[in-house]
Amino acid sequence: MADPGSTLTALIERRHSVREYSDAAIDRVALERIVHCAQGGSALGKRNAPSAHALYPLRLFAVIQRLNEPEYAPGLYALDTPEGRLGEWVKTVPPEALRATALADDVWLELAAVVLVVAADYAAARAHFADHQPDGRRGERYVHIETGAVLQNMHLATLAQDLGGVIVAGFDDARLSSLLNLHAPLQPVALFCIGAPAEPSAGL
Repeated sequence: MADPGSTLTALIERRHSVREYSDAAIDRVALERIVHCAQGGSALGKRNAPSAHALYPLRLFAVIQRLNEPEYAPGLYALDTPEGRLGEWVKTVPPEALRATALADDVWLELAAVVLVVAADYAAARAHFADHQPDGRRGERYVHIETGAVLQNMHLATLAQDLGGVIVAGFDDARLSSLLNLHAPLQPVALFCIGAPAEPSAGL
């Protein structure tokens, strides 16, 4: 009998950061599978990533740059995470604008077919867990733990779709919030680039 964990183990062992992408568009169904694995509804009536007290303070968005269905114009989209689907178009994201928010010259922000945005309602987390730690930092810790779980799910799901991905966390928070129309209480936490790998390359 095959080891039921062998597929997951193989994915984990193959996981690496991919920063070089071809100019191929990616499939909407593949993207929605990744979104579903990130924070979609589970068979147990919960979500596919854990959240302390089931608070779910994270919100996901997608910057679409190349999708294989022409009705999805490039731009920023909200994501319906319980359903794991692309939601409504929000706004245009000009070329090079996303890259300009990075603290380094992260060219892969422009090369990726899609960049998923993880934002968080830190205020809700601080308030909910205020009695756990007087300075409210316990809620922030739970936000970061949940973000890590969501990003790992994204990365493994991306690999399962024969795509590559890389996490980006070095960006100017204020500039990125302005670009993506993220208003308080939402703040950006991380970006995740997705695309068809250009060539096999070393990663971290």
